[in-house]
Amino acid sequence: MWQERIMKKFMLTFLLGLAIAGALIYGVQKMQGQSAGQSGGRRGPGGGAKVAVETVAARISSLVDEGRFVGSIESKSKFMVAPKISGRLKKLFVDIGDSISNGETVATLDDEELLLAVKQAEADLEIARANFNESSGLLEISQRELDRVKTMRQQKVSSDVDVENAQAAHKTRQARHQVNRALLSQKEAALETVKVRLSYAKVGASWSDSNGRRFIAERFLNEGAMISANTPIVSVIDIATLTAVIDVVEQDYFKIRVGLNAEIEISALPGRVYNARVSRISPMLDEASRQARIELELSNPDFQLKPGMFIRARLIYQVHEHATVVPASALVRRNEREGVFLIDHTNETANFVPVQIAFTEGELVEIASPTLSGDVVTIGHHLLEDGMAVILAGQTAATAKADSGSKRQGKGPSAAKGGQQR
Repeated sequence: MWQERIMKKFMLTFLLGLAIAGALIYGVQKMQGQSAGQSGGRRGPGGGAKVAVETVAARISSLVDEGRFVGSIESKSKFMVAPKISGRLKKLFVDIGDSISNGETVATLDDEELLLAVKQAEADLEIARANFNESSGLLEISQRELDRVKTMRQQKVSSDVDVENAQAAHKTRQARHQVNRALLSQKEAALETVKVRLSYAKVGASWSDSNGRRFIAERFLNEGAMISANTPIVSVIDIATLTAVIDVVEQDYFKIRVGLNAEIEISALPGRVYNARVSRISPMLDEASRQARIELELSNPDFQLKPGMFIRARLIYQVHEHATVVPASALVRRNEREGVFLIDHTNETANFVPVQIAFTEGELVEIASPTLSGDVVTIGHHLLEDGMAVILAGQTAATAKADSGSKRQGKGPSAAKGGQQR
């Protein structure tokens, strides 16, 4: 029994709460209706309240389809200067920041052993040349002896054995002469080899472009260090023409082409804009970042820009001339269609017009179709439906001012009338 009583009390309390809430909602709605009824100047032709809106005129303008990216500067060319032979670093002629020309010597290695090797090779060559000359003379003698023996054999003064012995001696001289000729060539090549190794003691920097100057970017060793072959001594960079590197996503990738102009701004050099152009486009997007590497060629005749600087790049894809433009805030969706509310000033209504968007730049939208002219709603369209009555923001202020003036005028006669009664 007591459980049923508790349940009945709970139900009565719940129903009473619902009744009170309904009464409050009804009272609020009635007060709002009375307030709307008092503002008789804000009702539409059908008796409904007008919606206050703000508008902006659709206009003809030019929009720029562009992309903005961040990146960094890299040198167009960078290579390491290293010796081809091992040895002690005797002298280093350059340091960081120095400019060098093509073929200039940057360092030398200790060449004492190489000079001795050259002298040894020259002496060996002299011996080989002397042996060659000796064998050449002996070969001539053996040839004359062979000819003499053959003549005597024809005169039957010498025997066949004498001819055979002369022929064998001549062949031996020929073989010896060929060996000496080969040894002479070998010693000549050996001398050239040690001379080349001696030239390697002078470490130079050379590149294909013979006209430009380049700069020492890094120094890795000091004088007196023992180094092996191919150990870097310094690095050389070309900064007359730099490469600005940016990464672009898929949406911008297909808009970029080789030769496209770009504007470069440097954070460290505010107020200056540098011209560049797209020189290379990567044929692939990185699987991790989904971005592609784009290289821009950037001229640097005064060497003010440096590799590693942070840049902001602006690429202009296309310029849309004579475009019909409205604010992006004017776009709304009704019945799964995108459009704008166009003001009909004659009937003081807002009509929904479906549109096709061609391009968006920041807060401005280019309308491809239809051709718009007039004012479009930018604030208040969330309360609108097609054909609803509207009151513009400027008209709202004017109406309020007029109402205030009429009230003051109404008070004047009443006061005067009251004075006459008194």
